[in-house]
Amino acid sequence: MKKILFNNDWITPFLRKYRFGMILATILGTITMFCAGLLMFSAGYVISKSATKPENILIIYVPVLMVRVFGISRPVVRYIERLTSHNWILRITSNLRRKLYLRLEKSAIGLSERYKLGDLLGLLNEDIANIQDLFLRTLFPLMIVGSLSVALIIASGVFSITLALVVAFFLGLMVIVLPYVSLKVSAKYDRDLKNYRNQLFSDLTDDVLGLQDWVLSGRKEDFLLDYQTSEKAARQIQEKLLSYVRKRNLVLQLIFALLVVYLIVWSGSTLNAGDALNYIAAVSLAAFPLFDAFAPLSDAVVETQRYGDSVQRLNDLPDVKEEVRQETITETDLQISNLSFAFDDKLIFDDLNLHIKKGEHVAILGRSGVGKSTLASLIRGDLIAQQGTLDLSGIAPAYANNVEEKIGVINQSPYIFNASIRSNLSLARLDASDEEIWNALELVGLKKLVASLPNQLNEVVDEAGLRFSGGERQRLALARILLSDVDMVILDEPTVSLDPITENQLLRLFFERLKDKTIIFITHHLLGVQHMDRVIFLEKGKIKLDDQPEYLLEHNEDFRKLYQMDLGTNDD
Repeated sequence: MKKILFNNDWITPFLRKYRFGMILATILGTITMFCAGLLMFSAGYVISKSATKPENILIIYVPVLMVRVFGISRPVVRYIERLTSHNWILRITSNLRRKLYLRLEKSAIGLSERYKLGDLLGLLNEDIANIQDLFLRTLFPLMIVGSLSVALIIASGVFSITLALVVAFFLGLMVIVLPYVSLKVSAKYDRDLKNYRNQLFSDLTDDVLGLQDWVLSGRKEDFLLDYQTSEKAARQIQEKLLSYVRKRNLVLQLIFALLVVYLIVWSGSTLNAGDALNYIAAVSLAAFPLFDAFAPLSDAVVETQRYGDSVQRLNDLPDVKEEVRQETITETDLQISNLSFAFDDKLIFDDLNLHIKKGEHVAILGRSGVGKSTLASLIRGDLIAQQGTLDLSGIAPAYANNVEEKIGVINQSPYIFNASIRSNLSLARLDASDEEIWNALELVGLKKLVASLPNQLNEVVDEAGLRFSGGERQRLALARILLSDVDMVILDEPTVSLDPITENQLLRLFFERLKDKTIIFITHHLLGVQHMDRVIFLEKGKIKLDDQPEYLLEHNEDFRKLYQMDLGTNDD
């Protein structure tokens, strides 16, 4: 627990920042439990006193009034406590999510190499939820139980040191011994169950995205069998864990029952004169509501193992500082001067110099790994060069606040969310009207297809847009770009996975619809370069060739051979 709370930057900073809300919620939670105990205490006294047939109703007027006061106070204070605790935890959760998204966004370039998609979904959903539960279901109950236990022992000590010691003994069993034993016994079950769930989460993510392949290959039954097998194994472990939990809860109830029996015995032997007899039932009944505070404690302690794993995964994310971007890009005239960039010890660019004018169409070619996509990330401001400068009309993209408004990207596999077509296209511009969306779809050749769907713009597509073909997904990506009306578009091998006919059609469509914009066309072969103003070859971190495609075809033998190979012809 100490490691979870103090050796990280996901728990301690928020405990410190929101300590007032936490302390107030703890005080209100403790008062709620005391109101519940005093309600039963007053009710027990009224029952005992009424059994003695008092001569006047006024004799029990005050105890009856106390029943009403504590009966009303308990739900009222409980309601205020819930408002306070949930306001406290939701503010923390909001900041946690913001912090997580910031870290993921800043390290987005390397996420696909470090994490599977299922792991990322786990980070975004499960791990943040676990941190929220750590605050709400572990720290909060622990603080209430701690303050309640101290108050009960002190209150017992006022009447008898022996009573205080016995109460401390029983509370120690419920607060320390039983949670500790539960933590040790449940550790193996929790670890195995977590491994199964993590693997199941990852497998299901891959399987859902590849659901078409399962169906088309006739292996739907295999998919269901694999899932059912994994689910059955996880369920067996869960059943064993639940069996232990039931036994533990029975032991907890027995311990509490022994405490109540002792209070009855103590009350009977101590409070045995005059009106004191009326307090025997009161003392015994007052203990019952307190069980609600101690019952969830073992579960709360056990779950710290799961929270610890979540905190560790979050701590493994690279630490980044939020930058305030104050510069604004006005023009997209790209100037790269003496730029050097390396990943770890691998040099990607060495003293690179390049100038792309606004409205110019440039193709960038090179072998795999030469740094074409890295250059695109540098232009977008996702990466920062170690040496040299890269700016758009004097503004570095890494420090600009409107990069998304000026630069658009269409890559190899644009992501289509499992939402409506309207929602997917509105990502480009939230205020886009239906008329503008229809116009964009018409420009990319999808208007007839979308109009033929049952719900048209409201039609919900499958995850990753799998109901569309690869070419149709690229056309949707182009529609987004047209809606966003950016000045520069980076085409990062957008047709690499398409057949030659579709590839040729799409490239013609891209260049026709984007003719008034700056185009940086990153590709590994020469199809479409005849539409470019310039062709640039990258090799060993430098520019090897930079000229018009017509000039290179006429004067450069290597370029001419590559071009003929791409066309499937060869003069030889």
